[in-house]
Amino acid sequence: MAGESQTMTDRLGGGFTTLAWVLIPVAVGINVVGGALTNALRIPLFLDVIGTLLLAILAGPLVAAVGGILTNVVLSVVRSPTMLPFALTQAAIALVAGYLAMRGWFIIREKRDYLKLAGVAIAVSATSVLVSWPILVWLFGGITGTAPDVVVAAFLASGFSTELAVLGSQLVMEPVDKIASVVIAYFIAKSVPERYRPSFGQRALARDR
Repeated sequence: MAGESQTMTDRLGGGFTTLAWVLIPVAVGINVVGGALTNALRIPLFLDVIGTLLLAILAGPLVAAVGGILTNVVLSVVRSPTMLPFALTQAAIALVAGYLAMRGWFIIREKRDYLKLAGVAIAVSATSVLVSWPILVWLFGGITGTAPDVVVAAFLASGFSTELAVLGSQLVMEPVDKIASVVIAYFIAKSVPERYRPSFGQRALARDR
């Protein structure tokens, strides 16, 4: 049992290689650009976890959590301090996506395997809702000054309470946002030549030989 635990620890922590450290700022940059773009265009999506998901696929959950947390530290400085508490959401998404990557959910060998990506998106969406909902409601009253506030406002105008308005907006936005983010992250990961992938990513994207 102790041996199995050690093996799991090694697999989770072993992603902190030189390649992984190089990928972290790249992933943070992808997240920041994605979030800034949707906010500037007032698109009611986030697209600020693509880099986190990319790290989860290529380097594992712990590296992805570091990248996700750093993303929101940067966003809290360049965009709004309200972004800082959502570092918890980034970390949770990283752990879930990294675990699924470790379990082979990003290994696509035939067309029907693409359903795995939908499964990842559902798991990530649920994680995001569970972690973000209390932050949105209890810390910010549902309004953070970002583009998705438009959807929350629409629910509030329809007579929903703040709690239900935030939940409704997340149930509308999260699946679309996370499906797009998972698919984009997967194809970016696949485009990275195998020799430049950390060992975790080589296993997570393994193909039949």
